[in-house]
Amino acid sequence: MKTLTLMFAACAVVLTACGSKNNDSEKADTLVAEAAAALDGGDFDRASELLDSLAAAYPHEVEAGRSALQLRPKIMERKTAQEIVELQALIALSTAYADSISQYFNSVSRSEDQLEPYMIHKDFPADWRERNTAVARVSPGGEFYVISSLAGRSTKHTGLRLSGDGVSVSTGSVPYDSESLLTRESVRFAAGKADTLGVFAVEMDSRPLTLEFIGGAKAAPVTLSAKEVHAMADTWRLSQALSSVNPARQRLEQLKAKLQVARDQQARQAADKASDE
Repeated sequence: MKTLTLMFAACAVVLTACGSKNNDSEKADTLVAEAAAALDGGDFDRASELLDSLAAAYPHEVEAGRSALQLRPKIMERKTAQEIVELQALIALSTAYADSISQYFNSVSRSEDQLEPYMIHKDFPADWRERNTAVARVSPGGEFYVISSLAGRSTKHTGLRLSGDGVSVSTGSVPYDSESLLTRESVRFAAGKADTLGVFAVEMDSRPLTLEFIGGAKAAPVTLSAKEVHAMADTWRLSQALSSVNPARQRLEQLKAKLQVARDQQARQAADKASDE
């Protein structure tokens, strides 16, 4: 009698294990099916998350794991292809905008007197170097920067402030290092220091603003005309368009390589399947 009891208990354990195994297989298959449905619906992140859950929860479900391996390169291919389309549209839009606004700028090439090429808006006054003012420039790669000009007595200023409508913004402070021609004091405020001026010019576009030279001996504030403020705003806009294009193009090349990897994986899987058959 004791032997029969032990036999029944052993059978119960086996049957329970089999039931648990079957239940795990069903759950694993369900995750694979849900991932496939998410892929078909264009929810690529959800599809990947489901396959990650499958790998974590049911690592011993071999058949479901094989199905997941078949799905992963498909997910990567379709998601990458979508990203490529979106990025190409962004590049086209930024390039078209940069081309359209560039007509309002003059290009200055590198020379013995000019160490780096740049573009400057046509609305900035040609005699700006003989005035107390500040002008914005943009490099071919999209760097926005501001050059100050303070004619007459040297103040050794280290910052600029723009004010209007009760609001003001300032550049970051830079150690005084004048470009120093004999007739003027001039300081370059590079990207990261001058960005605040560009953003403010866009917000206050075509309205006169007060320009102050700060951080040195006192200098009288001056007024940037509505035309000059608009020129600075356009320079900021052009810098944003140009600076977005090159990184986007680099990212596009990376995505194209990733897309090819996904397609190569699928081709190998198809070849392996054919050889097995």
